[in-house]
Amino acid sequence: MNAPDRQAHEAAVADLLRNVLSFKEASLVIFRRSALIEFKTDLLDEKVSSYEEDGHRSWQIGAFTGHHCHLDLGAVREVLFDAEPVSCQGGRLNYTVWFSGAEDCGNPYRPTAMFSVTLNGPYETDGTPKREIIGQVYTAYDGLRASPLVRGSESFLQARDGLR
Repeated sequence: MNAPDRQAHEAAVADLLRNVLSFKEASLVIFRRSALIEFKTDLLDEKVSSYEEDGHRSWQIGAFTGHHCHLDLGAVREVLFDAEPVSCQGGRLNYTVWFSGAEDCGNPYRPTAMFSVTLNGPYETDGTPKREIIGQVYTAYDGLRASPLVRGSESFLQARDGLR
């Protein structure tokens, strides 16, 4: 990918990420072999910023003066909106936006998943779905699905019918 194309691609991924980092009750999760790093989206002072130094652009999540990380947004090849049953949600659906690359990143669950934004508590204590919290994921998908990078899994699209 040439430099102008890469810059445009990175900017498009940054826009997608900025959108989903606005989710309430969610986390940015970076999962690798032997490590899981989680940033609560509500606590991020700055969502996505970039700076350039010696011709290299760096994408930063979180404010420079606080907790933050740097992600290679140019390596993202797909943004998948997904809903799968998981044990941490009591076997109920977990709503996740996966940012995947082309290579194995060391995520034991999804090898090409570089990072994700996932809802932390989409259910009330009695198991009732929090429609406002889950709905924000579908609102984001509707606004972003025209991007060639974005797709919704079959289970994500089917789960929407159950919420109506």
